[in-house]
Parts: sequence; structure tokens; C-alpha cells
Amino acid sequence: MGLPPAYDRSFKAPSGGSGGKIRPLTDPLAHASRLKVDLGAALDAGEARRARIPSGEAADETLLAFTSAPGYPLPISKLDSVGCRLVAMTSPPGATRSEVALVAVGRQGTERLHRRIDSYAESASPSTEGEPPSDAIGESDLVGNVEGIALASISDLWRGEGIPPADVRWWQVWLERSTTREEEPLDVLRRLVPVLGLALSGYSLTFARRTIVHVQGTAAQLASLVGTNALPVEVRPSVATRAFVEAPLSLREDLVADLQARTVPAQRTDAPAVTILDGGVLARHPLLKHSLTRNLTLHTEGLAGDVDGHGTAMAGLALYGDLSGALGSNLPIHLRHRIESVRILGLDGEPRCAGDYGTVMAEAVALTEIEAPLTRRVYSMSVTDHTRVPSPEAGQPSAWSTTVDALAYGHDVAVSADGDISLLTSGRPGPARLVLISAGNVREGYDQEHLSRCDLMPVEDPAQSWNAVTVGAYTRMAQVPEQGSSHAGWRPMAREGELSPLSRTGVSLDSRWPNKPDIVMEGGNLLWQPAPGGGLDTAAVPSHGLLTTSRSAHQLVDAVHATSPATAQAARLAALVMERYPHLGPEAVRGLLVHSAEWTPTMWEHFKVAGAFKTKGNKQILGALLRRYGWGVPGEERLLDSSFHDLTLIAEEEFLPFRTRRRQLGFAQMQIHELPWPVRELHALGDERVRMRVTLSYFVEPWVGGQGWRDRFSYPSHELRFDLPRPDEGAEEFQLRVSRDAAAAEVGYGVGARKKKSKTDPGWLIGSQQRQRGSLCSDLWEGTARDLAERAHIAVYPGGGWWNRQNALDRAELPVRYALLVSIRTRDTETDLLTPIRSEIEARIPVPVAIEV
Repeated sequence: MGLPPAYDRSFKAPSGGSGGKIRPLTDPLAHASRLKVDLGAALDAGEARRARIPSGEAADETLLAFTSAPGYPLPISKLDSVGCRLVAMTSPPGATRSEVALVAVGRQGTERLHRRIDSYAESASPSTEGEPPSDAIGESDLVGNVEGIALASISDLWRGEGIPPADVRWWQVWLERSTTREEEPLDVLRRLVPVLGLALSGYSLTFARRTIVHVQGTAAQLASLVGTNALPVEVRPSVATRAFVEAPLSLREDLVADLQARTVPAQRTDAPAVTILDGGVLARHPLLKHSLTRNLTLHTEGLAGDVDGHGTAMAGLALYGDLSGALGSNLPIHLRHRIESVRILGLDGEPRCAGDYGTVMAEAVALTEIEAPLTRRVYSMSVTDHTRVPSPEAGQPSAWSTTVDALAYGHDVAVSADGDISLLTSGRPGPARLVLISAGNVREGYDQEHLSRCDLMPVEDPAQSWNAVTVGAYTRMAQVPEQGSSHAGWRPMAREGELSPLSRTGVSLDSRWPNKPDIVMEGGNLLWQPAPGGGLDTAAVPSHGLLTTSRSAHQLVDAVHATSPATAQAARLAALVMERYPHLGPEAVRGLLVHSAEWTPTMWEHFKVAGAFKTKGNKQILGALLRRYGWGVPGEERLLDSSFHDLTLIAEEEFLPFRTRRRQLGFAQMQIHELPWPVRELHALGDERVRMRVTLSYFVEPWVGGQGWRDRFSYPSHELRFDLPRPDEGAEEFQLRVSRDAAAAEVGYGVGARKKKSKTDPGWLIGSQQRQRGSLCSDLWEGTARDLAERAHIAVYPGGGWWNRQNALDRAELPVRYALLVSIRTRDTETDLLTPIRSEIEARIPVPVAIEV
């Protein structure tokens, strides 16, 4: 949904549905009668299934699947009540999808369900005299919103794409651990596996309420477990990286050929591309050749093909993501973007032409744009300057990072006949470019408590770039190696959802430089064991890495680790956004990558310890955590579809921040956006907790002059900031305060650093001082719905930079572009916020207003 420019009506809203109210039925009696028939049939089928289960292993309860009517959520508390136990829930995003609840029902629960349906029918009967009993009316959401009741099947448990595959394969099975049963479900499973013709891996992972195991067999064989005391409540695709890598060559070739046959390349002629700046790509790889539109090298006499395999590996991840899911499926794979490659590395890993990496990168960008000037592309570079010892100058702009910033800002690239490169733009810059760069890797000195080591290793050049999206690595691959494997007995270094031990961070960077990394993606884990002479033995093994394409004819697929694959995966997400929303500019796509990111529960625990959203929260520690994890992991679903109760508004705008007064450059304008909040609905929510997120993305023109790098106001051309009204602050007072803060920034003071300081603004997670480091600023606010209703405006205003510090009069008439993203989330599933927001947007009359600072 689009957030309009100041007083504009250019919002674009995602499609939505109802707010989850009780479904109106034309014939409730017939509906109740049909549900009773469904319930009886499901219970009978459960008895028949129980009779087929080996003696003593059948559960006393019957696992039922309750499916909601589209757009009408299931009443969870009523399904998880006396005699009924909710064991799993599927709630797809979007207001028009059906929810499915898996409920274990015993004898008492069966009787209770029958009574509830009867009560609903009595309340709906026209012959009922007087007011129906209150408990009868209370069943309307349970009975009315349920579309069907059936005996749970393996399809109801499946958490992969489409339907469960029919062939023999490994499955990840989640078993319920119930406090009502003394025996562990894993023990039951071990007895049932030989009887049912299944195979069980040699390791498992147990939590308070779940045990996760890997089982081999067909879906039909796996279905035999439903109804036993080894109760499976979720079935997922098995992580198959190690199995694919270690499979015989003939099997790997067959699997790759099958995936190649199922892959449908991007059909749109204007499909965006991920441009891989690396060591080249193996163009003839069967999984890449249909989507590799250009395979270039900077030297015409050089070979564009891959040498060490790194570029080919990045190409596979940029196109497919982790190949484990695609290879383990039997469904068609529809690609929506393409890839192109520029080989910038030689055999020795050095640049393909004379000069430094900045020169090489500028020439590579020029080459792609000459070859295909109209292609929308995202540049992905998993190449950094390797550093072993942290440098005190880490984070300072270099020739390489400054080149990245100039390219992203929109400077033209000119290459002379002699090979000289210039990055100059007369007047207004050209189209901006989106560049993703890996944070760099921790390559040695690993420690069992790896977070401290990662925090001491700063991101590598050019990942400190202001305008690039810097990608770090986290991991969910925390499974214990299975018995019989070559690393049995070793342990995963990072726990699930934690920063990968291989990822560098921005924790140790000086406060003058941007918050890095911006996001994190899966980068795999390390295994470790005590070394005989002390210390640790570590290993990056296939089972704890990402599966991707390999340049080796004997491999075809291989596993990779660290921040390089994390970056390639993030570039894929950016290309998918470009394809889905072709009208969005690079600033907005960059902003969406951050805005859609979330911290894992493991990461969030650190923020809670530091006092997240608390009055006495430690902002310094919270800022350090931001520079460790970035803004978390972008979710593909969140990125491409705005969910019903997580409304995202986007504005792409430009304005003139500077003007000339007596031959001196000074601040001129700011922009005020009026937020289309549903004030009535928010006031109705009262003290309900609401969370708002604001992200501001813009590109700066870098100042190339080392003497100014010690001052944060000297490197970027300008800075932009956002602010919202304080509690009980009127519109006029708000604009006056923002103007005062901008003026303070112009003379070098921090925000609010005047004799009369501004009121503090409670509720922000990171706070204005921490979030404004760099040109990609984001923050979370939490408060009551009533308080949010009063924050009806957001200001975007300029801060200091070299344009005004150097009195660059030729920049006085240059507009600056930005993307502003705002979203709100409420826990109340009954309140429809989308409809009133859409109505407000449609009623908005565009009135451009220039407000002086």
C-alpha cells in the first residue's frame, strides 16, 4: 500500500478482506446439521484407522482437522478447551485464506463438540421462544466460521509447497510431546518404524513440546503414523543438502536433470536480473544456462567462465535460493527473474584489470549498462577485501566503498580510450542503482562463544558503503550431526536463529559510520569439537550449508557457507520485489528489504534483555545489537505480500532541501506526510498495544576527500531524518520543533541539542540518535492504539552534509529522492484497519505543500 507524498493521494493498497467477524449464514440450521454429519464421519474414520494400528500403539484421541470459511478465523480458545487439544495451526497470510486447526479430541471432547453444535442450532432455530441462552450465542464463531470437519490426513500436516510428494524420500517430522503421556513419542516411533516399512535417522532434536526427527519413506507410509501415540503434528521437507552432495554422481545427475525439466525460466521480456560481480559463471550448467542472459568479462581476451566455482555457486543461489527445496520437490519451478555475470576476478583472485577494485567495479557496471541499458537489475557482489586483523580505520570510506556509493547515487560512468574511469554527473544524477554486498567472513580464531568474536571483526571493505545493502549471515541449521556420519559427536557452534559464526558485524565500528549489516540471511553453521591439544576443531560441512550449483562436472551441486551465499539470496529477494512491483525505485526496494526483516526469537531475546521498549532500556546496547544483526531476516512472504494486519504504506518522493541565502547554502524545505490512520478504530482499541515501523531509504553523494572523513557531516552530501509528533504535540508545534532541530543540525549540533531541549519521545526501540547512522534509517515504535491515533503526521527533513558544509552552490537546485515506508501491526484480529485506511486514501485530494525549515 502506498504512503502518499505530502498531501497526495498516490497510496496503493494491497487487496484485503473482512476483519474476521462471525460469518453470516443464510441457513444456519442446515450448516449445523452438515457439521454434525462431518464430525460423525470423521470419528468413524478415526475408529477404523485406529483398528489398523498395531496393538497398544493407537492413541486414545482422534486427530481432527477443522477448516475455516475463507476470511473467517477459527476461535482458537474454543478449539483448545476441555476434551479438545489444539496441536497445530495453519494460518496462511491474507484475509481471504482458510485456516486449518489440528485438534486432538477425546471422548469428553467429542461430547462437548456435539453439544456446541446443538446449542448453535437451538439459538438459530426460528421456533426458539425468548432470548437464546448466552452460551448458545457464544458458539456462533465456532460453528459458523467452521467450513468443515474431517479426520486429519498427512496433507493437513504438510508444511511444504503443494501436496506431499508421493515418492520415497526423507521427511522432517515434528512429534507432539504431551504432558498427559509418560512415554516419549520417539520411543513409540522407534517401535513402529520397522512395522510400517519406514527408516529413521540416527539423530533427533527435542524441545519442551516437540521432538523433530527425520523419517524415510512414502507419504502413504508416513500417514500410518497419524493416530498413533507417536503423534506427528507437522511434516516438512527434510534438509537434504548433505544427502544431495554425498549422493552418487549418477543420482545427482538425475536429480539435476529432473529439476532442469521442471524449471520454467522467466517469461517476461522485461524481467529484472541479478548481476553477479564475481569470478565468472559456468554458462553451460544445466540449471543456469536457460536464465543466464549475459556472461561478460572485463578483458575481451579473457574467459568469462568460472575458475574457482565461487561465482557459479552465487549464481545458483541468486536464481533459485537454496536448492534443497527445489531438488526435493516434484513441482514446476517458475522463475521470475534472470541472472547475468561480469567476471571481475582473475586466476589469482585479483581484479581483472589494472587498478583497484573501485575501478574494476565501475567498469563492470558500465559494461552491463552498455550491453543492456534498459534492464532493471540488482548488483550482487560477494567479494570483499580480506582482513585478518581488525584495523582502527575500519568503516572509513575507501576508494572501493566510495565508488559503490557514487554508483548507487546515480553518477554516470565514463570510460576513456585509455581505460580511465570517471564518475561524474553534471546536474541532476541519473537513475539510482541497487547494490548488495557481503559483510565479509570470520575466517579463523573461532570460539565456542562465537558472538564476541564476530563482534570484534568489523565488516570488510567495501561493506561499510553508505548506499549499499550490506548482508550478514545467521543460521537455522543447528541440528546435531547424525550418528554414523563423519562428524558424529560434533556440535553446532551457533544455536538456531543465531548469528552465524562466519559473519562479521559492525559492532566495533566508530559511531560516525552507518549501522552495518543492514540485514542477515542464511549462511550456514560451523561444527566443532575439542581439539586434542586444546582449543577447537571446526568444520563447515554440507549438512550445515546451503545447496547450490557447482562448476565441477563431478558435483553439479555443492554446499556453501558464510556471507557470500547470504548476499546472493538477498539479491534474489530484491529481484523478486523488482518483478512484483516494477514501479518501485531502488530506494524503495532497498527500504523494503529492511522494512520486511524481523529478528528471530533467538535474536529478540538479546533485545529483551537490553530493555527493548522499556523506559530504562539501554539504547547503547540496543544499538550494538542492531549493528550485529541488522534489522533481521527479510521474509519472502512478508516482502512480496502485505498481510492483512501488518499494513505497509510506501511513498517515493523528492524535494529541494537547500536554497541559497546571500551566496550561502542553507536548509530550505521539509516534507510532511499526513498518515491515513483509522482514528475511530484506533480509539476503539484504546489501550491495545500497537506497533509501528518507519523506514527511510535514500542515497547520498559521497565526498571524496579523506580529510573530511573524521566528521560524519563531511562524507555524505546530505542526511535525511524522520520524526513524528510527540504526545500532546499539535501540528504547528510539531513543525516548529522539527525546523528547530534541523537548524541545530545545520550548525553541527545533535537533534534537540539546544538550550531548550525537545520533549523526549517514548516508545521507540532504537531512538533517534542510533537509527540515523547512515542513509537507511529504521525504527520500531510501540504504544497504545489511542496514542498512535494522535500521531497523524510524519516529517522528513534534511540534516547536515558536505553540500552545505562545502557551500556547494551548484547543488542548491538539486532535488533529493527518498522512499518512506510505514506499517502498523495490532494484535486485535477482529479490527479491520485496512478498509478505513483505503477509504481515507481514496478520499484524499493531492495538495502539494512546501514547508520551510
